[in-house]
Amino acid sequence: MEAFNSLFGDIFTSKNETKKRSSGSYSQNHDNKSVNDGHNSDQTFLKSNSDDGSMLNLIPVSEIPLKYRSVFSAFPYFNVVQSTVFEDAFYTDKHLVVCAPTGSGKTVIFELCIVRLLMLVSDLGNAFSRYKVVYMAPVKSLCHERFEDWRQKFECLGASCVQLTGDTENEDYFELQKYTIILTTPEKWDSMTRLWKNNKNLVQTVKLLLIDEIHLLNEEERGATMEAALSRMKTIQSVLLGEARGKPGTKEPSLRFVAVSATFPNVEDAAEWLGTPSCKGVAYKMNENLRPVLLRKVVLGYPCSDTFSEFRFDLSLSYKLGHVIHTYSDGKPTLVFCATRKSVIQTACILAKSAHFVNNAAHKQQLIEVSNTMHDTKLRECLLNGIGFHHAGLSVSDRRLIEEMFVAARLQVLISTSTLAMGVNFPAHLVVIKSTAQYAAGSYKEYSETQLLQMIGRAGRPQFDSSNCCG
Repeated sequence: MEAFNSLFGDIFTSKNETKKRSSGSYSQNHDNKSVNDGHNSDQTFLKSNSDDGSMLNLIPVSEIPLKYRSVFSAFPYFNVVQSTVFEDAFYTDKHLVVCAPTGSGKTVIFELCIVRLLMLVSDLGNAFSRYKVVYMAPVKSLCHERFEDWRQKFECLGASCVQLTGDTENEDYFELQKYTIILTTPEKWDSMTRLWKNNKNLVQTVKLLLIDEIHLLNEEERGATMEAALSRMKTIQSVLLGEARGKPGTKEPSLRFVAVSATFPNVEDAAEWLGTPSCKGVAYKMNENLRPVLLRKVVLGYPCSDTFSEFRFDLSLSYKLGHVIHTYSDGKPTLVFCATRKSVIQTACILAKSAHFVNNAAHKQQLIEVSNTMHDTKLRECLLNGIGFHHAGLSVSDRRLIEEMFVAARLQVLISTSTLAMGVNFPAHLVVIKSTAQYAAGSYKEYSETQLLQMIGRAGRPQFDSSNCCG
């Protein structure tokens, strides 16, 4: 409960004054209220072009060469977070670690670094496929989202993209050499680079390693894999630099690490670890008040009988979910997080029986057409009522179709496990975290503060919602 209380404080709405179990929370975008008002200026690091340390002026997109300006065509100016790191990201090859709020445009920092590398390759007169960018994200859904986005932005510039995850079959080293941007997970890249000496032609061309959600390093189960993959890339770079010393010819660019997260407290330590003696890492830590769409956070508590098990209490919450959604969603898309796949399916089926989220006859017809293409029987049944669910056990085609429907606002309610908790951009006006504990390693454990922050951060994404939409 410590992580839960530290995030939500005493914002607690209860049904009565009896003993309660913390049972759920929601996060909603709001125009004038934030739990973190940003008064602690010591936690905010903003570089400034002025001598008096005043706030940095926003940098116009026109600062980017015309050839690459299309990558940033969605806005005329970089926001505060992006403008703060612009100089180090675009004009230097420094290693960067950036901790900034969810929805603050950290992906654009990656894109600035990619454009810099493409410009360098172009200046050297080399083909883009000679130097590679590796994007590493903890979940396949995030890799797929970035793949679809970057394929449109960079392939027109000659930089082709490829996914390398458990959902893809492209593991041929020779085939990968023709691509410029490789999007992968820590586990996949770890397995691909273990025998790197046998595939030096691939790994030695990686000059930019982008690490999304670097706070994964702190996870008990998967953190070691990410650390191993990053450490191996540092070792490979050291070996290649040693081999290149004294050899004539054009100097090869060094491997650059750029990492971002919304919930990584010790950014200075990570920057020091990723840096090298010749190129120190730079750390940026931004405060929550820099989030473009501020969040309103509310906790709803329900009494729990001493005779209730964890499973039965979780089941009872499913029957209260419909009222919560209708009360706080303003008729806009809602994303619900459950702890297990079983809970996801169970919650979706209960909600489908008690509530309907179909707008009109045309919407109903769309849902019928899409449901007929689904492989999962229960998912088909839920879709007819405007409710979808998402977890790693679904087929790839079912997951992709559900994601596309939710982004296109053809699905009003989406219930998911933590597979959609990190980095993914969805038009969720309301996020509901059902219960504050998850079942892991044979027992129930409270969500960590990092997990809670990532989940509530899916609400109020600036691409889909504005600060004027609030409940």
